[in-house]
Amino acid sequence: MRQLERSEKLVQLLAEHRLSLALAESCTGGSIAGLITDIPGASQVFAGGVVAYTPEAKTSLLGLVAAELPPGCIGAELTKAMAVRVMSRLRTDLALAITGALGPTSPESIQVGEVYISIVGLGQQEVKKFIFAGDRQTIKDAAVAASIDNLLAYIARWYVA
Repeated sequence: MRQLERSEKLVQLLAEHRLSLALAESCTGGSIAGLITDIPGASQVFAGGVVAYTPEAKTSLLGLVAAELPPGCIGAELTKAMAVRVMSRLRTDLALAITGALGPTSPESIQVGEVYISIVGLGQQEVKKFIFAGDRQTIKDAAVAASIDNLLAYIARWYVA
């Protein structure tokens, strides 16, 4: 399924269940939000997002504590905290956050292609780790696709009408 088709399916599913979504993107730089807002009617379900690329942006935009940020600002706990914060700040039903190393280099403890995606809402919270291969753009594209796919699966798994 193409990226645009995934996004369209996501917007339709959110609308069908009357759910709202917020995003906190780091390594994807707003690409997930861009795909969602390409879909007509997205404003009915997508509240907004934060591109918190630097440590300073993570602290000022999301209110995270600088001393608690992991090396390279990549990791499961950080990604969970980002999702919780953006959901709270934008008062949505769901939130997704993403951090990762796109390469070509990465911090010593982080592998190039290592990406964390966290989704919160509907009384649940999850974080998944991925290792994507390829160049910077290939990894970014894979991270965006995995984000949309994981949102679709999360809603299908946890939504109770």
